[in-house]
Amino acid sequence: MKSILTPVAFAALLLASQAASAHVVADPAEGPAGGYFRTALRVGHGCGASPTTALKVLLPDGLVSVRPQAKPGWQIEIETVKLAQPIDAGHGRKSDTAVASIRWHGGSLPNEHFDEFGLSLKLPDQAGANLWLRVIQSCANGETRWEQIPATGQSAHDLQRPAALIRIAGEAKPAAVKIGNMTIEQPFARATPAKMGGAFMTLVNAGGAGDKLIKAASPVAENVELHTHVKEGDVMRMRPVDGIDIAAGGRTALEPGSYHVMLIGLKQPLKEGATFPLTLTFEKAGTVTIQVPVVKPGANAGAAEHKHH
Repeated sequence: MKSILTPVAFAALLLASQAASAHVVADPAEGPAGGYFRTALRVGHGCGASPTTALKVLLPDGLVSVRPQAKPGWQIEIETVKLAQPIDAGHGRKSDTAVASIRWHGGSLPNEHFDEFGLSLKLPDQAGANLWLRVIQSCANGETRWEQIPATGQSAHDLQRPAALIRIAGEAKPAAVKIGNMTIEQPFARATPAKMGGAFMTLVNAGGAGDKLIKAASPVAENVELHTHVKEGDVMRMRPVDGIDIAAGGRTALEPGSYHVMLIGLKQPLKEGATFPLTLTFEKAGTVTIQVPVVKPGANAGAAEHKHH
């Protein structure tokens, strides 16, 4: 039996479809670190009911090789900036200029239609990073600025007018953080909708005396404790500890199934792609705040293999 949409139902379906693609987005939205990448900025509607007459994309610092795709009926303006030091432009070339913005104008995209504005660019060699393209959509009446970038611990889904996102493929490798003789390597947390989560990392002590992690704190949780796993009969249970030792010249892994930082009473879910601050206090090295990236549930981060939590 065929189902027939009434005019009201069809209008509702159309509105839902428009809402689902309301933002200006990059499609495809993931490319290879350090590689050449073809994407397009998809515009799904105008400003209110007004047609789009120009689209300007503001590019992050340091992008040398960026080329816009020509569109019939539209003109293109490319703005460049001078660099203090030449950087790699690919194919063995160096360049002392970078592309700051690209603007298509002179055409008209009706509110009822969608279109794509193509770009070819060389992505930075930063696996796991996010590349945000701020976009200004000008219309016959007014403009919409798609330029909000998530703050630490925030998701783009929480924003009204997010910038267009390109994810650089590969596992994120946060820079090591050093305080005194202590280095904190490869911190990560797993995404979770629950009220509890864990943070993991490797602690490396380059000093001639042992040290101890004695405290952790984060604004994302009501309480933060240092934990380990102990076996009681045939069951592994988590237990709080007063501190985690790092031997002189040694390294201690905080990993699922072993020592870890326990986040209790999370104030909001840990979402994949977000980061959050975590303050660590060592008995000798002192106190330092690091940024912890959130990876997908069940994922591991860093070079070492980890057991499941």
